[in-house]
Amino acid sequence: MKSLLNIKKTVIAAVLLFTTTACEKEDFLIFTATTNGTLSIQNELQPVYKLSNATSTNIAERLVWNEPDFDAPTTVTYLVEFSTDTNFSSIDLDSGDTSNNHFGISISDLIAMATVLGLDEDPSTTNDAGEPNTKGSVYARVKAFAGSTSSGANQVVLTSPTVILNIEMLEAAASCEDATLSTWGLVGSAVNNWGGDSRGFAAGNDVPFLSNGTEGLYKAALYMSDGEFKIRQDNDWGVNLGDTGADGTLEANGDNIAITAGNYYVEFNETEMTISVTPADPVWGIVGSATLNGWGDAPDVKMIPDPCNEGVYIVYGVTLSDGEMKFRADDDWGVNLGDNGADGTTDSGGDNIAVSAGTYNITLDTVNNTYSIVAQ
Repeated sequence: MKSLLNIKKTVIAAVLLFTTTACEKEDFLIFTATTNGTLSIQNELQPVYKLSNATSTNIAERLVWNEPDFDAPTTVTYLVEFSTDTNFSSIDLDSGDTSNNHFGISISDLIAMATVLGLDEDPSTTNDAGEPNTKGSVYARVKAFAGSTSSGANQVVLTSPTVILNIEMLEAAASCEDATLSTWGLVGSAVNNWGGDSRGFAAGNDVPFLSNGTEGLYKAALYMSDGEFKIRQDNDWGVNLGDTGADGTLEANGDNIAITAGNYYVEFNETEMTISVTPADPVWGIVGSATLNGWGDAPDVKMIPDPCNEGVYIVYGVTLSDGEMKFRADDDWGVNLGDNGADGTTDSGGDNIAVSAGTYNITLDTVNNTYSIVAQ
């Protein structure tokens, strides 16, 4: 019995000795994160991101990137950075720490960076080269940090290659100003015998310009015979413009402008002092016993396209006598409009339109098949 007890004690001692020895030799695994992995933005970007304040709440792009391998079991924290500088000398926007491997950037975010670049949606502004200042580029990259934060010293971090987001501010549509009768007009041997003959307008013998939707722009429509013309103000020679050198640039008291017979649109830019003369084909006009030209005895009184409304044509300040009138295209009866029933709607080949003597602003709407003759 005593021997058995001695054996047990010996076994226990041996076990304890082995256990103590094993604990003294235990190894602890230490993992060190490395930057041998790769990180890149994966999605294909659009050629250009068009920006508008009207869609500012929309997501412009959702950047997606791969999960990098740090060669160690670790939490990964991401930070997306955006800059208007290729070197990221300044960070104009960042995502903040995130555990997601995607980030959506809104149109409003890109508009904010467009502002940093000096871009805008104003059609009247330009860059130093005189071009619309609407286009630029934004640079993006993503950083991956081994750990639960992007801050702190001795960080293990991977940085993706930079991607470029090309942006363009959509210019706001310039507001269109309703056409008004101007004080500028056309005069010449090709127009009215240098002011001696009436062309049927109340303000005087010159054919008047109408404002053309934007301040400083004017447009007229008329038939001119072989000859010359100039622009003048208030039917008077005190202020007159010609084109010395025939280069499309106007000069005070400049040379007469030569023209051959035909229907023309004449556009005049008072701000830049330029002129453009183009054939008016097709062109609408008014004809009839109430007009100066009668039923086609002379070229019709021409109408210009309304600058703010497609398919609408206007002539303002025209003088009519008691009688009748119709609308027709290109001084020809092939396309003519009257009014069956005198209800303000036009009918192809319709009845003559009765008018009383006076000065009128006349509008023809070929889209809605209506017209108006408004006394002034």
